[in-house]
Amino acid sequence: MRLTGIVLAAGKSSRLGRDKLSIAMPDGRCLAAWTLEAALNSDLEQVICVVKPEDLLAWIPAVRLNAASYSRTPETGTRLQIAICTDYAYGIAMSLHCGLLTAMPHQPEGVMMILADQPLLQARDINRVAEALAANKLCDYAAATDGSGGKPPVAFREHMLGPLLSLSGDEGARKIMRNAKYTGTHVSLSDSCFWDADTEPELERILDYVNGIR
Repeated sequence: MRLTGIVLAAGKSSRLGRDKLSIAMPDGRCLAAWTLEAALNSDLEQVICVVKPEDLLAWIPAVRLNAASYSRTPETGTRLQIAICTDYAYGIAMSLHCGLLTAMPHQPEGVMMILADQPLLQARDINRVAEALAANKLCDYAAATDGSGGKPPVAFREHMLGPLLSLSGDEGARKIMRNAKYTGTHVSLSDSCFWDADTEPELERILDYVNGIR
């Protein structure tokens, strides 16, 4: 199934109080680079990274950035596309819209939403969600879960682009998943896949975990 991944990296990091994307991880890479690498190492056909206009993109590994496209139209042989969201401050729906509108020219069979601040997510986790959508042909979406409802990464079939584009403000994909009108399937992933860096204690937990497995 041809899926385009949308990595949402245009958040304001307001709860953490500093730029979470560029936080150095134990291996020297930036926190959000871990998530982006997972997406690029997965079976997703394209990866669109939605960023703020003021983002200098220093968190993206140079080898990835040099090979990326900034064009609104698909470029042959370019897998990573940078999409600049000028109105990100109006809520996550704006970032979603930016990613979806950038994805549409690729004519994917579906899109997958991935949060940039979940660095412990791995390519195999992304693939499992994609495989679940492909296998459950009557489902509108497939979402990861830790046992308490659907969460990102979440993949939607092409016909769900309209409902996703109808979201506004701080409405995210969760609103769609909670709508009884749509059917989905869930894929259980390990708890660490959902750890984000919204607060200093949460960031510390991620760093402690990574140090413990190195």
